Amino acid sequence: MKRQVALLMLCMVATAFLGCGGPEERKTKYRNLAQEHIEAGNYPKARVALRNVLKIDARDADAYFLFAQVEEKEKNWRNAVKLYQEVVELVPDHSGALIALAKYYLEARLSEHVTAAADKVLAKQPRHPQALALKIAVLGSTDDMVPAAVSKAEALSQEFPAEPDVAILLATLYRQQRRFANAKVILRRALQTHPHEMDVLNNLHNTLLEAGDMKGGEAVIRVMIEAEPASFDHRLKLARLFDTMGAQREAESVLREAVALDQDSEARRLMLADFLVTRKDVSAAERALIEAVEHLPHSGKLQFALSGLYRRHGSADKARARYLELVDEYKDKPIGLEAKVKLAEMNLEEGRQAEAEREVGEALKDNPRSAEALTLSGKIALANHNGKDAVQAFRTVLHDQPEQATVQFLLGQAYLLNKEPALARESFERAVALYPGQVDARRSLAILESQSGRHREARARLDDLLKQRPDDISALEMLINLDLLTGNLDEAGRTLERLRGTAGASYAFHMAEGRYLQARNRLDEAAAAYARAAMLAPNDLDALLAVIKLDIVRGRVAQAQQRLETILAANPTHRFGHGLLGEVLTLAGQYGPADEQFREATRLHPKWTAPWINWASMWLAQRQSARAVQIIQAGLSAAPESEELSMLLASAQSDGGRMDAAMQAYEATLRINPRNILAANNLAVLLVDYKRDQVSLQKAFALSRDFEKEAPHPAFLDTLAWVRLKMGHQEEALRLLRDAVGKSPDTSVINYHLGIAYYQSGKASEARVYLTKSLKVPDAFPGREEAEQVLAQIRG
Repeated sequence: MKRQVALLMLCMVATAFLGCGGPEERKTKYRNLAQEHIEAGNYPKARVALRNVLKIDARDADAYFLFAQVEEKEKNWRNAVKLYQEVVELVPDHSGALIALAKYYLEARLSEHVTAAADKVLAKQPRHPQALALKIAVLGSTDDMVPAAVSKAEALSQEFPAEPDVAILLATLYRQQRRFANAKVILRRALQTHPHEMDVLNNLHNTLLEAGDMKGGEAVIRVMIEAEPASFDHRLKLARLFDTMGAQREAESVLREAVALDQDSEARRLMLADFLVTRKDVSAAERALIEAVEHLPHSGKLQFALSGLYRRHGSADKARARYLELVDEYKDKPIGLEAKVKLAEMNLEEGRQAEAEREVGEALKDNPRSAEALTLSGKIALANHNGKDAVQAFRTVLHDQPEQATVQFLLGQAYLLNKEPALARESFERAVALYPGQVDARRSLAILESQSGRHREARARLDDLLKQRPDDISALEMLINLDLLTGNLDEAGRTLERLRGTAGASYAFHMAEGRYLQARNRLDEAAAAYARAAMLAPNDLDALLAVIKLDIVRGRVAQAQQRLETILAANPTHRFGHGLLGEVLTLAGQYGPADEQFREATRLHPKWTAPWINWASMWLAQRQSARAVQIIQAGLSAAPESEELSMLLASAQSDGGRMDAAMQAYEATLRINPRNILAANNLAVLLVDYKRDQVSLQKAFALSRDFEKEAPHPAFLDTLAWVRLKMGHQEEALRLLRDAVGKSPDTSVINYHLGIAYYQSGKASEARVYLTKSLKVPDAFPGREEAEQVLAQIRG
C-alpha cells in the first residue's frame, strides 16, 4: 500500500511539471516546450528539450528536424546539414528536410544534389513551389540561362505569388539583371502575406542596398529588429549599415544598445570592441574590453581579446604581462595553458624560437591534446621545414577538432613540404568545404591545378573566388600569371585593368603590368613598370630583381651594374643590393669585384642564402672547389638549416674528389629534409660506387627502394637498378634498367649500367649493344673506363 501511495505521489509531482503520461505524451510536451523556446529565441533551452525528446525516441524525425532548425539559428551549419540528413534517413520523402538540404547544396554549387532532392519532393507533390523554385535556381546558375530561368520564375510567381522562396528566387534573378524595381515589387508582395519572414526581409534589404537605397535598407532592418528583438544579428546588420553610410556614432550606439540588452554575451562585447578597433579608436576598444573582463572575469575569450588588442597595437609588454597573470592565476587550467601558448607565439614572432619551443613543450606536457599548443608546434615545424612533425601535429588537432578549416589548410602546407601534392590537395579541399571563405586554401588549390598543367581548372577556381571576392588582389595577380603562362595575353590585359581598378597604381599592379608588358615583348615599358614597383617597395627583392634581369636580357649589363651601384651609394646596407651586384659582376667576368660584393652581402645579411650560393657557384665555375667549400661552410654556419647550401656543399666536395665529405654533406641534407629525393639518389650512388661494402649496399637500398613508386624518373630508376645489381638481384635490375632506358634511351650512364647487367647475366650480345651505345658520346661519365674494358673483352 505504501509503495502504491509513493508511486501516486511521484506521479502527482511529475504531473505538476510534465504530466505522468506515456512516452508519446512526454515527447509531445518536450517538443512543445522546444517550440516555445525557439519562438522566444532561447536556443540552448530548446536544444535541451529536443535532446529529451530523442532520449525517449531516438528515431523521432520531427525532433531531428526542429534540432536542425535550432542549429541553423545558431549558425552551426554543418550540424544542421547532418541533422537534416538524419531526418531524410528516417523519412526519405520528408519534404522540409529535403528542401533545406537542397538549399545548402545550391549554395555549395552541387547542382546534381539540388535536382535530386527537389525531384524527390516533386515525386510526391508535383507542384511543390519550393522544389520547383530550386530547379529553376539551378537553371539560373549558368549566366547564359538566366533569361530562361527568369521566364520560368515569373510563371511560378504568378502561380504562387505569396510563397517566400519563389519570391526570393525571382527577385534574385531580377537583381542579376539589375532590375531592382521589379525585385522590390515581388518581395514586398510576399511580405504582405508573410510580414516577418526573415529570408524575404533579408533579400529586400540587400536589394535596396544594391539599388543605393540606404534609408530603405535601414527601415527593413528595423522591421527585423521589431520582429526578433532578442536577435543580435539584426542589430549587427544595422550597425554595419550605419558604418557603411559613414554614421559611426549611430553604429556604435546600436552595438552598445545590443550589449545593454544582454550584458553577459561575450559575442556582443567582442563585436563592439572589434568595431571600435576598425574605427581606429584603440583606446575606446581597450576600455570596452576592460569593462567586459571586469563584468565577465572568467571569460577566456575576453581575456585573450584584450591581450590580442595589445599585441596588434604595439603594446607587447602589456600583452605579455596579462598572459603571465593568466598563467599564474589559472596555472594548469585551460585558460592558463592557452596563455602559455600565447606567450610562446609572442616569443616565436620576436625571434626567440628556442624559448617558444620550450613553452610549447611545457604546454603539451600539461595537456598533450591542446589544440592551440599542437597548432603552434606544427607551425614551428613548418618554419623549420620539418614536414613530418608538422603533419603529425596538425593531424592530431584534426582528430579531435575535424572542423578546423585553418588547420586543414596548414596540414595541406605540411603535405606540400613533404612533396605529397595529392594529400595536400585533399586537405585544401576539406578546408574549403569546411569554410568556403578559407581563401588561402582556395588559392593553393588553384596553384596546384596550374602546376599539374590543369590550367582550365585553375582558372575556374580563380574565377569562382573572384565572383565572391572581386577585390581579391592576390587572386587577380594569380589569374594574370595563369593567362601569361598559357599565352592568353588578351585576357591577361583585361584582368590587368581589373587589377588597376582594384589596386590602383600599387606595387602589385606595377609588377603585374611589368610581367604583362614583358610577355608582349615590350621590354623597355616592362622595365619602366618594374622600376615603378621598385620605387614603391625599395627593399623588395622581386621588383629589383625583375629590373636587373630585364637589363641583362637586353644586353645592358653595364646599366644593371650602374643601377645597383646608384642604389648602394644611397643605401650602403641595402638588403639585396650587394648580392645582386655580385651576380651582375660575375656575368661581366669581374670575379674579384664580385667576390667583394658577395662578401659584403653575406656580412650584412648572413641568413640570406642566395649570395652564399652564388658566391660559391662563381668559384666552382672557375674550378676552385676548395675555395667554394670554404664559402659554403661559412654560409652553413650562418644558416645551418639551408637545404640548398647543404646540397651545394655535397656537389662541391664531389667535384673536388672528396667523396667521403660529399656523402657526409648529403646525409646532412637528408637530416634537414628526409624527403629530398635528389640527395637520397646521389648518396646511394656514392655508397655503391665508392664504398661497395655490404653495409653501404644495404644503406643505398634503403635510400632508393621507393624510387620506382614515388619517383619513377629514369635517373632514379637507374640508381635503384644499379643497387639491386650490386646486391646480386640481376633479373630485378634488368627489369628496372630496361624501363629506365626506354624512358631515356640516349643517356650514357644508363646504357652502361644496362650493358653491365646483361654482361653479368651472360648475355654478351645484348651487353655489346648497350655498352657500345654508352660510348658513342665522348663525354666522361662514372664507369666509362669499365665500359670500354668490358666491351673490349666481349669483342675479344
